[in-house]
Amino acid sequence: MQADESTEQSAPRVSWRLIPQTFGNAWRTVTMVAGAVPGLLAAQVLSQLGDALLAVAIAWVGRHLVDAVVAAQHSPAGVPAAERWVLIELGLVTLKAAFTQWASYTGTSLRSAMSLSVNEQILTHASRVAYAQFEDPGFLNRLNQVRREASGRPLDTVNQLSALLRNGATLGGYVALLNALGPWALAVMALSALPPFWAEASHGRKMFALSKARSQRMRQSFYFESVLTTESTVKEVKLLAMGRWVLARFREVHQSFYDAERSLHRARAVASFALGSLATLAFYGAYTVIVHRTIAGALSLGAMTLYLVALQQGRQCLSSMLSAITRLFENDLYMSTLFAFLDLPTQGDDRALTAEDGAPQRAPEVRFENVSYRYPDAEREALRDVTLTLKPGEALALVGRNGAGKSTLVKLLVGLYQPTAGRILVDGVDIATLAPEALRRQVGVVFQDFARFQFSAGDNIGIGWMPEREDRGALDRAVEAAGAGGLIAKLPRGLDTPLGRAFGGDDLSVGQWQRLALARAFMRHSRVMVLDEPTAALDAEAEHDVFLRLRALREGRTALLITHRFSTVRMADRVVVLDDGAVVEEGTHGELLAREGRYAAMFNLQAEGYRTAERTRDLT
Repeated sequence: MQADESTEQSAPRVSWRLIPQTFGNAWRTVTMVAGAVPGLLAAQVLSQLGDALLAVAIAWVGRHLVDAVVAAQHSPAGVPAAERWVLIELGLVTLKAAFTQWASYTGTSLRSAMSLSVNEQILTHASRVAYAQFEDPGFLNRLNQVRREASGRPLDTVNQLSALLRNGATLGGYVALLNALGPWALAVMALSALPPFWAEASHGRKMFALSKARSQRMRQSFYFESVLTTESTVKEVKLLAMGRWVLARFREVHQSFYDAERSLHRARAVASFALGSLATLAFYGAYTVIVHRTIAGALSLGAMTLYLVALQQGRQCLSSMLSAITRLFENDLYMSTLFAFLDLPTQGDDRALTAEDGAPQRAPEVRFENVSYRYPDAEREALRDVTLTLKPGEALALVGRNGAGKSTLVKLLVGLYQPTAGRILVDGVDIATLAPEALRRQVGVVFQDFARFQFSAGDNIGIGWMPEREDRGALDRAVEAAGAGGLIAKLPRGLDTPLGRAFGGDDLSVGQWQRLALARAFMRHSRVMVLDEPTAALDAEAEHDVFLRLRALREGRTALLITHRFSTVRMADRVVVLDDGAVVEEGTHGELLAREGRYAAMFNLQAEGYRTAERTRDLT
């Protein structure tokens, strides 16, 4: 078994001290369910309670029926009374069947409603937490666990509370009936139900510990599956003949799951059988006493039937109540994880964009003042004391080697990260004081690793500015601005063509996807535009065409451009060179070439590559 799958890891042991916590979280769970489906919850409680009380009533009527039948055997005058008890029992049984079906219907309806509600809450909260959380493996493990386990737990918690209520009501009735037999009968009933409870409670604790410990291994398993089944990776899997190796790693993970679970279930079966056998012996000892007292004439046949039913059913009710408490305890472990996730701080709710948000505004000034950033657990800073200013309407190019800090600076500007030192100002306003959604309405960005949404072509573009997502005029203008008109014309249904192979849509080349990402940027009414390698997948001619179009996009905006292509950099108003997280050079293209510093060295190196390629083509 893997070291991270120890069944003793981080799960609390069964203790009566945990009951207040368990029922506290159970009450919070009930509140969650009541808020989502109050009518169904009330119907579930009433149907369960009615079902429970009718079970006791049927047992009580059964005693009188048996005694009436015995009396009728000795006197024909007792026949009508026996018939009346039969009719009463028939009515109660019919009513109980109706309550049972009502309980089943409400339970099924609750399951569907709560599965949707809880998953929606999980996804809503996930959409509001800070982006940096998604770079934390611990957060991803927790998110995976709540998505895998917690969505069904709220309903199960409510079901177990309903079971406690139902069985408690039934048990109360049976206790009242058994009390006439003597306290010893109640003690036997209780003692015969407790041992299996402890066995199940211990098993639930260990299963939770196992599930929690292997959250990361489970994510690894999902990853191995995706490597073997996702179009973007399967071609290399085949070309590199690595399928058997990945499959072996997948099998290794699941074999460890199987071995651990089999060991736990085996221990549970042995403990449950041993403790259950002791409980059964105690029960049948009481059973024997009742039979002998009936033979001796101390009890009537009806009383014997009633007490045997009450003892058997009472024991089952108590066992069910203890089992419900065990399940509540187990659910509490998962619900605690869910509530801890839902209690994570968020960055607020993104307000829906409106047409007013797109009203024309002047280009802003953007200023970085002594900005530094260090990634969690990193040994050195990704950015160090960066100070630079983007003038209103200016296009500033940011260049540097891989790892120089360019993408980190962009993520700080758009609010995905918060500086560890310094501040970023837009028209003199510290963006740290703005709500995230307010900042993101002002900033448009095209990342190098842009998303390829499995939506229609129109939706891939329209989501750039949601108020105009279905505005064909705005979509056409964005398509034209990005030079994507020829691409859209070739699609079978134009803008309505579904894209991506995941759901049977048309697939595009990387360059074509990038054209759509650029069109998405043209849709956006943002005062600040950030373009992170926006033409990396385009050839030089297409790149030149795009940047001519970007000049139009810059009107009324301030632009930050990141690129490795110096032919693109030359079109910027000013250039800033980053190295090892710090600004090392700043000026126009011509000024930086004249200094013969870092920028000039990188430019000449790239230019020499182009000249060598040209000479090679001429020779061939």
